[in-house]
Amino acid sequence: MFNFSSPNDAPKIIAIMGATGQQGGAAVRAFHALKESGNNTFRIRAITRNPASENAQAIAPMVDEIVKADANDVTSMAEAFRGCHGAFLVSNWWEDLDVAHEITILRNLKEAVKRADVKHIVNSVFEDSRDFVANADDKDTWTIIPTPNGGPTNMYVPHIDGKGQVGKEFEEEGLPVTSFFTSFYYENFINLGMGPTRQSESDPYAITLPISDARMPMVAVDDMGKAICAIFQDESLIGKTVGIMSETLSGAEMAETFAKICGQPVMYNAVPWNVFASFGFPGCGELANMFRFKVDFNETYTKTRVVSDEFDEKMGGRIKFEDWVVANKGAFVLEEPPKDDDDVAEKTLSEAKEKSEKPVQYDDEDAPEVCCSQCNLM
Repeated sequence: MFNFSSPNDAPKIIAIMGATGQQGGAAVRAFHALKESGNNTFRIRAITRNPASENAQAIAPMVDEIVKADANDVTSMAEAFRGCHGAFLVSNWWEDLDVAHEITILRNLKEAVKRADVKHIVNSVFEDSRDFVANADDKDTWTIIPTPNGGPTNMYVPHIDGKGQVGKEFEEEGLPVTSFFTSFYYENFINLGMGPTRQSESDPYAITLPISDARMPMVAVDDMGKAICAIFQDESLIGKTVGIMSETLSGAEMAETFAKICGQPVMYNAVPWNVFASFGFPGCGELANMFRFKVDFNETYTKTRVVSDEFDEKMGGRIKFEDWVVANKGAFVLEEPPKDDDDVAEKTLSEAKEKSEKPVQYDDEDAPEVCCSQCNLM
């Protein structure tokens, strides 16, 4: 049994779920930086299923305590939250691609924070695509994604729809929650192999996304952590929605940035969403619908993630995509075309430069293949 009691003037305890993952890990780093700056308002309790893991031990110097708990077990989570002023909640559909399981986990967390009487909940959520598609003129063209184990039978993007569905339950039940809306991670270009690639040495490098010429909100993982930390410092945000993006860019602008920093031409392959859905990696249909959602409802989606000047200042600023690519340039090693045939190399570079200046629109039969691993892709 843990001794979680503390006097009223003690630092506020903030529990962070997923402390060894991307969002939770970024929150840990942000709170650690806050403490290093001399602000001792908070104590951080990292929650993990395995405190002895290498990842958990790696964050140990940055937190005040590490507690074992499992979101499949309401009692263990309620115990872990006991005595906490705040709790950051996050779930990962990609762990088993089972939205019924994710919904159960989120409802377990809802019950746990209620039992523990947590005063400020920051819940990482997303829009429920069904609320948007239901009123779309082209509703009948949307593909419903099958869900296992008795999950809902009407979801278009299960990994966001489940979060959106239960997120609304938090609000409807009057819990002291700030709903936190994230964006596509910059880090997906590294962790998921979505950065510039080429199919052969004589081909130009390219990034492949089904977003046409839309500008897509994106976020640096560290900016999510700074935003979470800033939310917990502002009690007026309870009952409100806070979105986060670092920058909005088109696919062509992303390619241009990679080319500028990495020193080689990079094309943007704008494949149709239905072609992307046919690529064959786990969750490709799910991701195709996700990108389509972000394009078809781009104005509303982006507006939810606009960051005010005041909040940006509270965060300490945000990371531009170009600055992020510079900082992570070592992950994107783009080699020159083969030198053995100067004419071929010159032609390849010339064609790549020409194509990089505008999106390449592909039909079904000539689209390049891409490969994504299972991910927590926002």
